[in-house]
Amino acid sequence: MSNVSDVLNDIDNNVAYYNPSEDTSGKKYATIEEGSYEAVVSKLVIKKDIVVRNQYLSDIFEATYKLDDSRHADLKGREVKSKGYFRFKTPDKAKHPKLEDNQGNNKGYMIFAEACGFDMKKDDQGRYLLPMVMESDIAGNPVTIKVVHDKWTDQSGEERVTPTAINVFKSNRKVDKPVAQDELPF
Repeated sequence: MSNVSDVLNDIDNNVAYYNPSEDTSGKKYATIEEGSYEAVVSKLVIKKDIVVRNQYLSDIFEATYKLDDSRHADLKGREVKSKGYFRFKTPDKAKHPKLEDNQGNNKGYMIFAEACGFDMKKDDQGRYLLPMVMESDIAGNPVTIKVVHDKWTDQSGEERVTPTAINVFKSNRKVDKPVAQDELPF
């Protein structure tokens, strides 16, 4: 139980103010204009075994890219999300008897994996075996992204704009990636 002097000390040391001149809640960020930007992969969310159009089975990879602060100083710390890259899989006919294979629509995922540093190799049938990209494989990798404005209407009827990365390309830049603790030799 607190005594009177502890309570009074807490009151004296627990000062807080609201300063309207420092309020940033209503200020808008600088708009990320449409165009190409240097960035690094910062996050990757994978949605597994999604049935697409009641016809195909896919994993969907939603990447988030952090813009390069040294090249885009006015957009320091800003991130842009991708629409999602579909990796269509051969469905297990025992689990999904009505789903079809859709290998021909994996080009976008292949380009994404290549941009993130994976080398694609053709097999003897001319197909490319696509890796299962994980965030740990690509976080911090430099890329170039193409950003467009995705327009939508909110619940109050106002038009909104979200910058969205629709294309990703391998970057010529080199980025020093921090070494993970488990990668250290000692």
